[in-house]
Amino acid sequence: MIENSLSVCIITKNEEKNIERCLKSIQNLADEIIVVDTGSTDNTVDIAKTLGAQVYFREWINDFSDARNASIDKATKNWILFLDADEEVTDEDGLALKQILQNETRFEGFYLRLVNIIAGVDIGDAIVLRVFKNKPEYRFRGKMHEQIINSMQELAGMNCIGSTSVRILHYGYDPEVSDPIQKQKRNIDLLNSYPDNERDGYFYYSLGNEYARISENDKSLEIYQQALDKTNLKLFRPIYYPYLVLNIAKVLSVSGRFNDEIKSIKKCIETSRDFKDIYFMECLAYIECAKFSKAKESLLNYLNCQPGHYEYPSNNFDKNYNIDELLGQLSQASIDHDEKLISALIIANEHEETLFDTVKSLNEIAYEVIIITPKNSNFNSTRVKNVGARVIEVSSDDKDKNFMMGIKNCRGKYILLINPKELCSFDTQKELIRMLNNTSRELFNLLTINQITGSTTNELRLFKNNKKLNNFNEFINFINSKKIDDLPIYIHKI
Repeated sequence: MIENSLSVCIITKNEEKNIERCLKSIQNLADEIIVVDTGSTDNTVDIAKTLGAQVYFREWINDFSDARNASIDKATKNWILFLDADEEVTDEDGLALKQILQNETRFEGFYLRLVNIIAGVDIGDAIVLRVFKNKPEYRFRGKMHEQIINSMQELAGMNCIGSTSVRILHYGYDPEVSDPIQKQKRNIDLLNSYPDNERDGYFYYSLGNEYARISENDKSLEIYQQALDKTNLKLFRPIYYPYLVLNIAKVLSVSGRFNDEIKSIKKCIETSRDFKDIYFMECLAYIECAKFSKAKESLLNYLNCQPGHYEYPSNNFDKNYNIDELLGQLSQASIDHDEKLISALIIANEHEETLFDTVKSLNEIAYEVIIITPKNSNFNSTRVKNVGARVIEVSSDDKDKNFMMGIKNCRGKYILLINPKELCSFDTQKELIRMLNNTSRELFNLLTINQITGSTTNELRLFKNNKKLNNFNEFINFINSKKIDDLPIYIHKI
């Protein structure tokens, strides 16, 4: 074998739309091209032969590792690069790979960047092990989402694989190139055929991905949780882990479960503080909750995150968002305040569609939004919980008891009373913070204005949280013992 020569190995089945682009992209890179076809009925084989590939045939037995291993069995060069037919390597990246193989001898294989392209747009990339030394001991495992890394690391150690910035362009998620729904159904069937003893963390991560791609979000989250349960971070962090937690965040986001997404991200940050993209996902989730100060903090963490961490995926947020403009918008929408200054308390006896907007109108300044509702009401808590509200169901119909239950659960320095169908505008929020930062008073009347009639009322809506109060009578006595200040601050009734 010629020193540092390269075999490119590809498996195919009915890839006439893609194979020409793939093979032409590697003609100056490969010293030999091996194509193993698993049953094409179109022009794939003829195109491959015309473009100089050595074509072999393998019966398809629903096992990608079997086909991959058949392809690398035919390789005669020192190094192997394996591709799919819906991928290509640019001339620039091919030259870079050649130089790496010429100069680097201490590693047994290399990670490359797989860049996903849809309609000509780079939608993000991931690290993939695609280049390795041609040794008979290195063989693929797994019927689906086959991997060679385990056999390599078992023989050559955990640090036997180097990192590169060489890219492979992947078009397989583009519906113009392939049928993604059919592909995902095929993949799910293959994965579900795995015996129990082969269902490790990577298996559940892969299966969860397939359900996510066909928008079966609840199913994918259930399976992703099994992947987390199978992943022991105390031993080591597997290469798929950052992708797993990022994909969980994405599925929670498209499901509208923004508060759950934030909680999931915070757990991830505990073990992956340099994972840049996860901070941006956290920023977007906080924006959906109208927690703009938190979103700004997450965006600054994203911008300040140290670059160059090869193990993490990149979604190219800098290309798809105007980061400077977003930071400016968040700075304008943010209100600087003590995090635990205000608890917002809502008593809701029935479901109100507008309550979702009420909660979001409080989220910038409220440390918490607590909603008290009777168990026998028709209250639908899902949407308000998704943006961070805490819903407490009470068995009593006693209004006074329910009110005190709410107060006892508030942890802020002050409690702000808000009714359903009311909104706390940005100006109101800002003025409340300014006023509370410059007073020692304990009780305040606020103005409510009916946006339809224009009428106003003046009511006790804000008071210091007295944690010693045990019942409603003690609350009334507390109010009667203090001076109530009138504040020209409006709560808007819609």
